[in-house]
Amino acid sequence: MNQHSEPVILLGGGGHARVLIDLLLESGTCSLSGILDPDLAIGSQVKGVPVLGTDKELPALREQGIGHAIVAVGSTRSTQFRRTLFEQVRELGFQQPALVHSSAILSPSVSLAEGVQVMAGAIIQTETRLGAGVVVNTGARIDHDCEIRQHAFLAPGVILSGGVTVGENAFLGAGAVVIQGRHIGANAVVAAGAVVVRDVEDGALVKGVPAK
Repeated sequence: MNQHSEPVILLGGGGHARVLIDLLLESGTCSLSGILDPDLAIGSQVKGVPVLGTDKELPALREQGIGHAIVAVGSTRSTQFRRTLFEQVRELGFQQPALVHSSAILSPSVSLAEGVQVMAGAIIQTETRLGAGVVVNTGARIDHDCEIRQHAFLAPGVILSGGVTVGENAFLGAGAVVIQGRHIGANAVVAAGAVVVRDVEDGALVKGVPAK
């Protein structure tokens, strides 16, 4: 996002949104214009940010000159809803900035695509690539040469050793560990606390130590 203040809309007003509000306010790079969330009353507020309605308001807000939108819903196993919102705002012409908390540590060679969100305390090492819409949550650690493909979601405390590939739309639960060189398939789910020592197939659910 540009260094001057940019108006931005958040899609979602729950816990993930509140974390992002703190990140954005601390960064000082945007003006929080409002929240769209069908479960919240119009006119209510989330951490001082007004609720404006639902995603049906997006075209009008775009016409009013708001050019940035952020997918601010979290994920519990399925990342599909986040992806749907991401594609919706992209089609309407909104920009979706990559967001990085000031306490996160990223190698200068890390690649961040559109809409990436890196939360407080995350560490991402050299030559790692994060695809569009990826979330690296609080305290996650990603070592060198990893590839996290679009719309994958890494919950708090996930650890990836070097050379790991995470397929698109995959979900890794809190505290999951993946040893070096493994591949997590597209749409796969790795349960919280699992230790992955072999490749995970597309669409699979694995859990336990070692993960099966």
